[in-house]
Amino acid sequence: MNSIVLATSPVKFRSRALIFTGMAIVFHLCLWHLLSDSLVTEKPAATPNNSIEVQFKEAPAAIAHAVEPARNVIPKPPARSAKAAKPVTTAAKPAQALENTPPVMTPGDTESAPTAVTEPAPTQEPASPAQEIPAAEPAPVIAASTASASADNEANQVTELAGLKITAPPSGKMHMKVVRISPNMNPVYGLGEISWQAQDGQYQMQVQASLDLLFTSLNLYKLQSEGSLSANGIQPKRMSETRRGRSETATHFDYDANQLSFSSSNKNTELSKGAQDRATIFMQLAGLGIASPEQFQPGRQISVQVAEDRDANQFIFVVIGQEEIETALGKIMTWHVKRPPRTGLYNSTLELWFAPAYQWYPVQIRNTETNGAVTTQTVSKIQLQSTSGK
Repeated sequence: MNSIVLATSPVKFRSRALIFTGMAIVFHLCLWHLLSDSLVTEKPAATPNNSIEVQFKEAPAAIAHAVEPARNVIPKPPARSAKAAKPVTTAAKPAQALENTPPVMTPGDTESAPTAVTEPAPTQEPASPAQEIPAAEPAPVIAASTASASADNEANQVTELAGLKITAPPSGKMHMKVVRISPNMNPVYGLGEISWQAQDGQYQMQVQASLDLLFTSLNLYKLQSEGSLSANGIQPKRMSETRRGRSETATHFDYDANQLSFSSSNKNTELSKGAQDRATIFMQLAGLGIASPEQFQPGRQISVQVAEDRDANQFIFVVIGQEEIETALGKIMTWHVKRPPRTGLYNSTLELWFAPAYQWYPVQIRNTETNGAVTTQTVSKIQLQSTSGK
């Protein structure tokens, strides 16, 4: 019996193993089938992602359809767009050349470019600039400026001051109001004084300016000149200049050696006939009107050598014409004389206003520097030898 049991037990074990194996295979087949069905059913769940991708593909297409009309419009008139571009560039060149062009004009020009591209009918907008450009406004301005410049050059030839009639002005003293205006700065006010003494064939002249403070004044500079009076008017011998914070400099006129010498430099310059210094030039020009008022004619150019603290240059003054100016003494009729800049010699502009009613004294003096700073001296009180009390 025991042998039979031992023999049959392996058979039962094998049958059970086969049954278990079969059930496992069936279970795995069912599980695989379920998983495969779930994978198939989950595929539609990915459609939102596919739809999103389709939406992204369709959105650029919609934009492309919206842009297509503009693209279709631009290629049609290629020649017109090129022609319109040329006038715009030519109009931009004179705008850049103008120094006083307001910055607001630049954004306006930049805004017009995109509107011409995005609007469906850009051919109409370039047409309006093309119609405005033929006006060519800068061209008449340039022509007018060149015409005026040529008229000034041809008005009269340059006349030497030494060859004109000159009578030295009478003694007198002027008090001046000084105003200096610099770019991006507040105005600075000061006081000036011009003292002229002529007696017994000799003269002494002093020009000084000071800063007007609350309770006092601060001296800025002083010019002193002395010399003699001759048939040619003023004949300087020595001019000295003192500026705040600097030592005194002197300029010497040696008529025997016909030389100009300067204490602030080793340079010697040949002395021209009728030469003046920075102070006496005002009174020498005033002597033209005293000797003969007809010598002041609009457009007349007068040349004279003027010695400064380091060198001497040939100044050219141009008679502008008669002008009425406003002063503390009221309105005064004057002759306006201007010294324009000369390249390589001097850069500032000097302007003088001579008053025939006040012995041709320079009742207003203005200096304009290259940086835009303007210093103006205007008479506030004048005392003359022949018209005391004025």
